[in-house]
Amino acid sequence: MTAQERAEPGEEWIEEYESEQRDMRPRKRLSHPIGIALTVTLVLVLVLWTLLSPQVLPVAGTQYVDSPIHANLGSFSGDLEIRWLLNTVLVADTTWGVSVSGDENVTAGEMAYFSVHVTKVREDMKNAWFAGTSINLKKADLFVDGGPQLGSMVSKSDETFGPLAVVGATFDSPGNYSCFVFVEIAIYGKMLVGFAPVKVLRMTVPLATLDVS
Repeated sequence: MTAQERAEPGEEWIEEYESEQRDMRPRKRLSHPIGIALTVTLVLVLVLWTLLSPQVLPVAGTQYVDSPIHANLGSFSGDLEIRWLLNTVLVADTTWGVSVSGDENVTAGEMAYFSVHVTKVREDMKNAWFAGTSINLKKADLFVDGGPQLGSMVSKSDETFGPLAVVGATFDSPGNYSCFVFVEIAIYGKMLVGFAPVKVLRMTVPLATLDVS
C-alpha cells in the first residue's frame, strides 16, 4: 500500500497547502537608505522654499498716501479681500495704497520722471497658516486720460514700506494733460512653511493736471 493510499481523508490537502506556504517569498521592502534620502530631500525642499519666501511687507498706514511729498500728484487706496485655492480659503482683508509724486511742470520733448510708491495701508489676517502678504511690482505705466500711453517703468527699488518705481514719460507737445498711472502688482501669501501666489491686483491712479511747456 502506498503512502497516498494510507493517508487519511484530508491529509493530502494539508501536505500540499503546507508545501505552498513554504514556497512563498517575503515581499521586498523599501530599503532604509532610500527612505532616509527621500525624507532628507523633502525636508531640504521645504527649508529652501521657506528661506526663499519674500518677506512680509509691513503695514504703513496712510502716511504715504496722504503725504504731500510722496503723493503730490495723486494717490489711491482700496480694500481687497485676498483668497486662495480658487477663492475657497480666505487669507486676509487688506488695503493697498499707491502714491505718485513728481514735477507738475514739465517740458515738451524732454523725458519727465515720476515716482510711484506702492504700500500696504492695512492688513487683517484671517488664516492661521499664513503669516502675512508681500508684493512684487510688475508694471507701472503712465497714460493720457482717454489717450495713448506716454511712459513706463524705467527702474524699480524696494523701499522700507514697499516697492518704488520710477516712470519715465515724454510729452510731444505743450499743453495741459490729464493723466493716470496704471499699476499692476502680484501678491504673495507667506505661509508658515513656504509661500504661494494668491492674487494679481491692478490699480489706476488719476493724477493732477500736468502743465507741459
